Amino acid sequence: MKQLLLAATLFTAAFSFAQEVKTSEEYVSFSNGSHNAIVVTIPYANKEVVEKELKSEMKDWGGKHNSSKGEHTAIQASMKSMGSKPFDGYAKIIESGDVIKVAFAVDLGGAYMDSRQHSSQYKVIQERAKKFATKTATTGVENELAAEAKILKEMEKDKSDLEKSIENSKKDIEDYKKRIEEAEQKIIDNESALSKKGEEITIQTTKIGDVEKKKKSIR
Repeated sequence: MKQLLLAATLFTAAFSFAQEVKTSEEYVSFSNGSHNAIVVTIPYANKEVVEKELKSEMKDWGGKHNSSKGEHTAIQASMKSMGSKPFDGYAKIIESGDVIKVAFAVDLGGAYMDSRQHSSQYKVIQERAKKFATKTATTGVENELAAEAKILKEMEKDKSDLEKSIENSKKDIEDYKKRIEEAEQKIIDNESALSKKGEEITIQTTKIGDVEKKKKSIR
C-alpha cells in the first residue's frame, strides 16, 4: 500500500501546479445596487463549503448579520483594524462555470470602499478576503481528501476479505477432497475479483495523490 501511495505521489508531483488565491477590484451588482468590491477567486471551490465559510466570515465582522437571496450583510460591523467608525459589509458568491468567486463590498458611511480613497481599509478587507479564500479552499480539498480516503479504506477492506477468502478456499481443498472442484472454481473467481480490485485501488491511489497535490499547491 505504501509503495502504491509513493508511486502515485511521485507521478502526480511531476504534473503539480499552483493555484493561487487572487483578488481583484471590480464593480459588482448587489441587491441594493452596483458597488466597488473586492473579488476573490477560490481555488478548487466547493459551493457548499464556500457558503458555510462565508456565513461564518461575515458573522465574524460583528454587527447584525443577515443572509437573503445569496447575499450576506453585516450591518454596523466593526473591526479595530478598520478604525473606530462602524461600517456595513456585503458579500455574495459569484459562479462562472466551474469557477467560484466571492465579492466583498464595504459601505464606510456615505461611500463604498475603494483602493484609491481608502487604501488602509481596503488592505484590511483584502487580506481578510485572501485568508477566507485560502481557508475555504483548504477545507474543501480536505473534505474531498477525506471522502476519497474513505473509499480507499473500503477498497482495502474488500481486498483483504478477498485475500482471506482465497486462503480459506485453499484450506477447503486440503480438508475436503470431495469439494475440490467447487473450491478451485471459487479460487479462480476470487483471484479475478482480487485482480480487478487491485486495479481499482491503483486508480484510486492516483486520485488520492491528485487531491493531496491540490492541497499542497494552495498558497
